[in-house]
Amino acid sequence: MPPPLDAEVRAPDSIQFNLRGFDSDAEAAAFRKAARARGAPIRAVMLERLGPNVWHDSPAAAMATLEELEETAKLWLQCDPRPAALPPAQLEELRQAFGAPW
Repeated sequence: MPPPLDAEVRAPDSIQFNLRGFDSDAEAAAFRKAARARGAPIRAVMLERLGPNVWHDSPAAAMATLEELEETAKLWLQCDPRPAALPPAQLEELRQAFGAPW
């Protein structure tokens, strides 16, 4: 996983992150552009009052992203104890196997 961008605070045990301190839409757009340039386009956000919001190239792809997000959250909540994070070598192996940009 690449190092965090400015204004990015990652959860210690996942690839989730929180963005705080944007004072304008321009700052948020610059963050989005930087993420895309690194091969990690942002496809979903969790809004405080509206919950998860996803987007993609088509409605079907957006729904698939939302379904994946919901299923991942459900699995995570059902785990007790929480699984340990994968070491970087295993993450890289998965990234290579699936062609993932993260």
